[in-house]
Amino acid sequence: MHNYLAIDIGTTNWKAVIYRSDGTSLAIEKTPTITHSDGSGKSWYEPEELWRSVCGLIQKVTQKCPVPISAVSTTSFSEAVVGIDKEGNTVGEIIAWFDTRSMEEAQYLKDTFTEKKLFSLTGLDVNPIFSLPKILWMRKHEQKNFERTVKYLQMADYIIYRLSGVFVTDYTLASRTLALDVVHNVWSDEILQKVQIAASLFPEILASGTIVGTITPAVQRETGLPSSVKVAVGGNDHPCASLASGVLSGNKMLDSSGTAESFIYISPKNAVPQMEFKGQRVCRYLSKDRYALWGGIISSGRTFDWAYDLFTSSKRFGIKQDAYDWDYVLDQVLHVKGIEEGLFFYPHLRGAGAPYWNPKMSAQFLGCREFHDNANFLRAVLEGLSMQARMIVETEEKLAHTQVASLCVVGGGARNTQWQKIKASITGKTIELCKESEATSLGAAMLAALGCGEYSSLEEISQQLSSANVKIEPDWDTYKRMEPFYALYKEGYIATEKINQKIFDTIKG
Repeated sequence: MHNYLAIDIGTTNWKAVIYRSDGTSLAIEKTPTITHSDGSGKSWYEPEELWRSVCGLIQKVTQKCPVPISAVSTTSFSEAVVGIDKEGNTVGEIIAWFDTRSMEEAQYLKDTFTEKKLFSLTGLDVNPIFSLPKILWMRKHEQKNFERTVKYLQMADYIIYRLSGVFVTDYTLASRTLALDVVHNVWSDEILQKVQIAASLFPEILASGTIVGTITPAVQRETGLPSSVKVAVGGNDHPCASLASGVLSGNKMLDSSGTAESFIYISPKNAVPQMEFKGQRVCRYLSKDRYALWGGIISSGRTFDWAYDLFTSSKRFGIKQDAYDWDYVLDQVLHVKGIEEGLFFYPHLRGAGAPYWNPKMSAQFLGCREFHDNANFLRAVLEGLSMQARMIVETEEKLAHTQVASLCVVGGGARNTQWQKIKASITGKTIELCKESEATSLGAAMLAALGCGEYSSLEEISQQLSSANVKIEPDWDTYKRMEPFYALYKEGYIATEKINQKIFDTIKG
């Protein structure tokens, strides 16, 4: 049995994890993600700082578990890109995926093509988070850096490049650039020629799991890995996590619950994607013969963390308090009411995700009364996240002409069983909790195993890894009681959209 190393570049943490080929975790090292911000809403990562951290993580995890490593693969969030110059050096900063500084560039794309046209080509709404608006922003505001750049890489691609010296990406990451023709699986000449961006600035697209070479001598010196370690193409974090969920069986949907939360339906092989925008995004999967319907809550886990700190802590005012036991607090929340007492919450802390994709929307409470206390507010947050989840799941089911029986939850949200109980009863879906807490890293490692011939297919990997999922069933009485509130919840967004946009425009001046 061989061992595989996964590098996982996340919004919250950067990780290095070693797995056996059967999916058994042997060792993990992680460090908090280093996100820089100027206080005005601009956020970025430093590429050299990221690479130094990755090298340090590799050294620590291999010292902790000194087993032979056959191959390494990578996974990351998407959209954020780093420039590489002709000497192979990094150029400038990496604009964070959630940074919306390129709103003007997104509007330019809308005006140039129309949203309908761009969706028909890329499967994406026109949003400033995607790579192409970011590149257009850099061309306008960082012209010298733009002119030096010969290749733009997303985060997982960047680590693959530092490991192997090869410029490649995969279909899942390419799907999030706003530059991929998602039907034909090629960079879109129609888009790039119109905006005068050379297609050569984007890397070659390969299937996830493809071996691109071995690590370079420089990486040997920096990490201590032997020269025999192969490098495999990885993928976007959510699709990588799906391998551990069993969603390729057809009656499940992935619920990748981290800082953001993505609900992903994976099509059967060779299915033709529906290219009319109904609130979903259409992306390619780890293999190009499947597509994914993709909707998400932009700040899901982040919203819960924000609310938990807000309603249980007095640290903001310098008042010391004993640490609360997480389960003790959340168990109490299960026995109070939020929406059923008229308290609604909309989880758009970083703008609205599916089905609206409106970066100008804000999180909000509606229906606040003097009898509502901290527990009611925290309950309302979990219910609001679950209501939004139901909207997204129902949209994708309609578009796929199917109904799923369960949502397989991977990521940090899977550890919050109180939240998942509420979600099951609001969505009416069985919640499956993935056994592996680091499902994204596990998926990346198994892609390396696939490249080395340990598995014959993605389906074989998925079946093996999902066999031990734990299930939470809905409470159907709660589901029925929530029906009229769900209808009100859907009305609430429409009723507050205009005022939220005016607030945003006023603040941004």
